[in-house]
Amino acid sequence: MVKHAYSLKIPKKSKESEDFLCEGFHLVREALQSGLRLRFIFATPGAWNGAEGKEILALAHREKTRCFETTPQIIAYVSDTVTPQGIFAVAQKIAFQWPEAPFTKVLAVHQLQDAGNLGTLFRSAEAFGAQALLLTEGCCDVFNPKVVRSAMGSLFRVPFVQNEKWENYQEWFKKNQFHTYALALGSSKDFFSVKFLTPMAFWLGSEGSGLPDELTNSCDERVSLPMEGKVESLNAAVAGSLALFGTVLKGPVS
Repeated sequence: MVKHAYSLKIPKKSKESEDFLCEGFHLVREALQSGLRLRFIFATPGAWNGAEGKEILALAHREKTRCFETTPQIIAYVSDTVTPQGIFAVAQKIAFQWPEAPFTKVLAVHQLQDAGNLGTLFRSAEAFGAQALLLTEGCCDVFNPKVVRSAMGSLFRVPFVQNEKWENYQEWFKKNQFHTYALALGSSKDFFSVKFLTPMAFWLGSEGSGLPDELTNSCDERVSLPMEGKVESLNAAVAGSLALFGTVLKGPVS
């Protein structure tokens, strides 16, 4: 079990596995409360005896999840963090899930490889009412340990699809009558001058490469977030989060 948990830190083996790693009190508790199937939980005696550990143990017993006591050395061996909290779990991967009607808004992400940014977008998607994240080929794996940590549990609740071509997503948007908006610099419209129609889909690219011209040209509109000073671009997670929050402020037009 320890060897299996350790292997989930290795990108190639993680992609091939049916499981992923959850580390820390918050994530293990969120996984249990979100109804994920946990293979097992390991924790040190100190972790089990603390208030959070006792709460997790009670949840695990209710869900009939196997729990084990282990040493700090094993925790450090498996951990992907500098200062591990003394607890980790191995969970079964969440199946891909397309959003379901009635549709409102989704965030589509093109070739974003930064794991921390992708995890942050899961949190923002949940916070600001996005129904799903649709990730193209070339995006970071959603089960990367850093994505899982950065998402802070939102990964367990926000539906997602990954490894599809952007053309397939655009075809799905057209079929379901989505209005598509590319977040792009240049000749795009100011975000707050646009009347966003539902259902809506925002396209976001990586900070370095942005979106390919073919993709932006296939969208209904190009929009940009207003910026001041000498800033040329925003961090991808910041831009996507602001766009989703902006639709909450503006309110969509049906």
